[in-house]
Amino acid sequence: MPIFDEEVYRHHDRKLVAAGIACETVMNYFRLTAIPFCVCVSQLFTLSPSTLEAQTVNDTGQWLALFANGDVGSAEMGHQLKWWFDGHARFFDDAGGFGQSIVRPGIGYAIGDSAAVAWAGYGWIRTSPASNTDFDEHRVWQQITWSKNLDPATFGFRSRLEQRFLETGSDTGWRFRQLVSLRRPLECTSRLSLVVWDELFIHLNDTDWGANGGFDQNRVFVGFGLKCDPDSPHRVEVGYLNQYVNRSAGADLSNHLLSINFYWSS
Repeated sequence: MPIFDEEVYRHHDRKLVAAGIACETVMNYFRLTAIPFCVCVSQLFTLSPSTLEAQTVNDTGQWLALFANGDVGSAEMGHQLKWWFDGHARFFDDAGGFGQSIVRPGIGYAIGDSAAVAWAGYGWIRTSPASNTDFDEHRVWQQITWSKNLDPATFGFRSRLEQRFLETGSDTGWRFRQLVSLRRPLECTSRLSLVVWDELFIHLNDTDWGANGGFDQNRVFVGFGLKCDPDSPHRVEVGYLNQYVNRSAGADLSNHLLSINFYWSS
């Protein structure tokens, strides 16, 4: 006949009590953390498609651009005075509708013996919204460009300040733009280069035609540059461009674009 041992009983009783407390603690933790977490995750997966759709509108298009620059005067003058021109034709709605054209001339001055050039110029922009009438914009702009060849890659920077005048309002909009670029020839051929650049746009003030101070948009380009000759100053760049626009009214806009850029230098 087994002998009752009170000490052993108390020992097992303490273990059962401790196990019960531990189990209750785990269940409370599960109720307080795991269950709400699972509910949040399930709601996130349920709501994320509609939420993302409500936050961003996606569109496609094609952008064509020509960039040209050169020296003014002879070599005896040091080639410090320069000229600039870029023109753009932009199409949206699956490249089926004209959206915007830009004509932007300018003049520049090389800063000493450095790779920096200070520029100033004018821009005329015609915009054709899908649901509104066309309108014109006039811009006065100043910028500094700088490039550095760190063999085999070339880095470029462009800092631009714009004063914008739209016929849809009377205020002058001030905007800052910062572009950073990288070009690197491929090892298989020096005629073909990998090209990556990013440009950030910041509104510096509010306007009566819709600009709100702060982040305006961002553009990211990834593509390839092609030269007919490795030493040629002319090239064409083709690739994917994403334009993300922060819109004050309604959902933000993300444009997925085929970008074709022609560069000519004299």
